[in-house]
Amino acid sequence: MNFHVANSTGGREMSFSVEQSRLYPVYLPPRKEGQVYLGMIIPVPEPYAGELQKVTKTDGVPPHITILEPRAVDREQVPEIQAQAAEICRAFSPFVISFGNIGDFRPVSPVVYIEVQRGHEACKELAKRLRFGPLDTESRFPYYPHITLGTNVTDEDLDRVATLSKRSHGFFMVDGIDCSLLEPNHVEQLAILQLGSGVPESVTGELPEIFAHPQLHP
Repeated sequence: MNFHVANSTGGREMSFSVEQSRLYPVYLPPRKEGQVYLGMIIPVPEPYAGELQKVTKTDGVPPHITILEPRAVDREQVPEIQAQAAEICRAFSPFVISFGNIGDFRPVSPVVYIEVQRGHEACKELAKRLRFGPLDTESRFPYYPHITLGTNVTDEDLDRVATLSKRSHGFFMVDGIDCSLLEPNHVEQLAILQLGSGVPESVTGELPEIFAHPQLHP
């Protein structure tokens, strides 16, 4: 899966190939015999993933933006679901993600996160389109695009993570969605669902300051 990371000052763009082995939080909904879990995410590429992992408390789960929380589906439905999801993604143009402010879901949930600023509405629209048939089931919470920094930690820990992560501003272009089958300790990637019938969004305009990373600067 290729992500394109651009420098807002120099205009330099780089591609990163992303391969993840463990992509999802621990929570999985109830399921019946013969069902599997299917989920879709946007992994956060390097150098941002490595920087974020220095301050996160997510049990080793790499930073990502969830597009579709794990859903329990019948195993025999998976090929049809994957084919329909791929068609939906092909009709959706690549888009830019930029990081926003630090937020939290307290007191409802002990989670602190980075907001998705640019690309927020694109994530919501894509998530909406991908909720079809057996994937259109009730979610635990209303969909809100974000990158989790800490879960199941104390208020003190959350405040520390939020403070350390204030530099976590960057942006990258998304041209595909990771579609995987999940088990509590195993992830099987089915496909990268490529975006792309339209013209990719230009990485222009006012964007947040990005990490000071040597790979991104001449």
